Amino acid sequence: MNRWMGRLTRAWWQWARNGAAITARTREGRRFGSMGPRSHLAFPQGALTGAERIHVGADCIINEHSVLSAGLPGADLGDGEPVIVLGDRCVLGRNSEILAMSSVVLGDDVWTSSRVTIVDHHHRHDLTDVPVAAQWPLPVRPVTIGSGTVISTGSVILAGAQIGENSIVASGAQVTAGVYPPNSVLAGVPARVIRTHTAVEADAV
Repeated sequence: MNRWMGRLTRAWWQWARNGAAITARTREGRRFGSMGPRSHLAFPQGALTGAERIHVGADCIINEHSVLSAGLPGADLGDGEPVIVLGDRCVLGRNSEILAMSSVVLGDDVWTSSRVTIVDHHHRHDLTDVPVAAQWPLPVRPVTIGSGTVISTGSVILAGAQIGENSIVASGAQVTAGVYPPNSVLAGVPARVIRTHTAVEADAV
């Protein structure tokens, strides 16, 4: 009986997960600025804010409990330009989050592992008579992550980071504002380039 109930429960959960995913054909998916074919947000979803300013390419997988937040309640996001953009075939790992006020752009084939945070702003903390959490986020600086990049578990990408294509961000790294060349390996807190691959190396292999 226990085995039978276990199989039934797993089958029901799989059915529920498939039915509750957000795709371009669902009512929630149609609220997005755009969502490409075969892309989906897996169930259960995390917080979702400002869907109309989020653009998702084709064949993207946004795994369970991932947060997509374009703006904050009451924030003026300007003239309707996309705030979060995911290229084609992007993957967000479980419990990852993208928190954007201005612009976070992921190129094609960007994959993240679990618990990755990407944010384009910081809370100010200079107002001594106002709780830090209540101080309006400043500064806001766009984040770009080049196509083909892999971001490993627990990494944090901070405001102003511009990561070149085909790079790797090591687990637990904290990438601060700056321009990082393509084909790089970033590691540490704060992250630094510990290696940059070249075409010569690839030919040698």
